[in-house]
Amino acid sequence: MCVLDVADKNLTPLRLADNNYGPAEEVQTAQESKAKWRSKPLHGRYLNTIESEAMDTEGSTTYLRTGNLFIETEGFIAALQDQVVSTKIYRRNILKEQVDNAKCRMCGEKDEYLDHILSGCSVLAPKAYLDRHNRVAGIVHQNLRVEYMGLTETTPYYQYTPQPVYETENALLYWNRPIITDRTIPNNIPDIVLTLKNEKRTYIIDIAVPLPSNIMKTHAEKINKYLPLADEIKKMWKMESVTIVPIVVGATGEIPHKLHAGLKTLKLQNGLYIPIQKSVLLDTCSIVRRVLGDQE
Repeated sequence: MCVLDVADKNLTPLRLADNNYGPAEEVQTAQESKAKWRSKPLHGRYLNTIESEAMDTEGSTTYLRTGNLFIETEGFIAALQDQVVSTKIYRRNILKEQVDNAKCRMCGEKDEYLDHILSGCSVLAPKAYLDRHNRVAGIVHQNLRVEYMGLTETTPYYQYTPQPVYETENALLYWNRPIITDRTIPNNIPDIVLTLKNEKRTYIIDIAVPLPSNIMKTHAEKINKYLPLADEIKKMWKMESVTIVPIVVGATGEIPHKLHAGLKTLKLQNGLYIPIQKSVLLDTCSIVRRVLGDQE
């Protein structure tokens, strides 16, 4: 025992003098701690994701260094990333509680895993997921107006409501507007379409906030989804090029390298991923808190 153990005679709830704790465990190095974390099938998913080749590991943890979030929010984000929040499945399988009905308390269709709440609930899709998506799209849209349309007075992203069409002498910007084509194109309503008239260039921009494990798959799906529309726009509008730019961020803040590439393609500041990440994290926290705060 150390001096503190001996001196603690009912002075603290631990009552150190009454317990033989023995010597402290040897402190692990950072590398050892990460290896132990990475090896865990559930809790290690987040680390394995952000350290994969396709992901920007430093960018994915930027929110921890910017000081833009309350410490309680950062703690809750860590719990989400570590998959240790009180969903019905977590309570049943991990906490070993008696849970008679493990179906999602919102939709009642699927088991209430955290992944289901983050991105798979049919009840949350029309409003909660859409709002999270639209706030990211709004950040991109407003910055496009700054870059290409001379917008000088900006609005906080959570108050920004774009009009369907903005046009200047040199640029045309659509928001969630159907593109009329000569032949029927199933996917003809991208989130944002930017046309630079003088350069004869058009950018089809579409936003997604999927599960971390689906980021790269979603990016590829966005490109394939809008290839027919890109071909039609190029012919109809007589463009020299039409580029599809997916803007994809993980639901718990994961940043792929392709996001930086997309912002660079649009000539937007690379640091724009920081407010995008913050927006996604705050909305994700709000969604999970709202769901788990509901009474069964």
